Amino acid sequence: MSDEAQTHGEYLLVRNMAESERLEMQYKAWQANIGYRLHPVIKQHDRMRIADVGTGTGIWLRELATVLPITCQLDGFDLSDAMFPHKDALPENITFHHQNLLEPFPDEYLGEYDVVNVRVMVVALSYDEWEPAVRNLMTLLKPGGHLQWVDCAAHECIIKGEPEGKRATNARYGFDLFRRTLISLGKTPNIAALHGIFQKSGLESCEERIYNLDNPDVREDLNLTVVGGIQHVLITALKMHKLDEIQSMQQITALREAMLSDLHSLGCYYCFDVFVVVGRKA
Repeated sequence: MSDEAQTHGEYLLVRNMAESERLEMQYKAWQANIGYRLHPVIKQHDRMRIADVGTGTGIWLRELATVLPITCQLDGFDLSDAMFPHKDALPENITFHHQNLLEPFPDEYLGEYDVVNVRVMVVALSYDEWEPAVRNLMTLLKPGGHLQWVDCAAHECIIKGEPEGKRATNARYGFDLFRRTLISLGKTPNIAALHGIFQKSGLESCEERIYNLDNPDVREDLNLTVVGGIQHVLITALKMHKLDEIQSMQQITALREAMLSDLHSLGCYYCFDVFVVVGRKA
């Protein structure tokens, strides 16, 4: 994607090696709290066809490929190929494709998938795009296939563990600036509404599970991914000339270091909820 121009369904983070590394660390931190890749209600078999939409680095598909038979076909879709792994580094049953999740998919993919997985659209979709996205993704599913959506209540992130009488001032300011920047760019999803959108769109047996990202083993990694995500959103907003409080990359870098210093010196951490919503196509 272009870092300068944002369109419908556009990711609000830079696409580079640092972001690839951050996304993979974030994936592992979330998984340490969630514990599964495919929701337990999804029945697995050795001829599954699975789509991962907004695949990014393909980390979810690559991890899934290690536990599913090679006879399963795994397809990743993304608006940009900037973070796709090199084909030589992939098992033969993983393929990547260009696709905007808000636009109609080519006929060859319609009604072909047992599972469609989506992750972390909170920085990609505007408030009015969530329901159209669900309806479009449903076109990929076979009858009886499942849509699985994993996302976070990023706007509701809090800081835990501050010592009595002390506040992580920089960490709080950085996150508040991130939240206000997302709102100003139209990224204001209500993740708690996703379950209802699934039902409204005609999916059956819809289920929502909420995971508080409070696993002590990955708190440091989660801090790094949150601060890195904030940094990358601010960089994108700066390039779009949508950031009034910060006027340079140097200021963003200084804020990142101040946030990490707060979190480390005070022993506190960011914490938020991840929602896993699943529904079945009739």
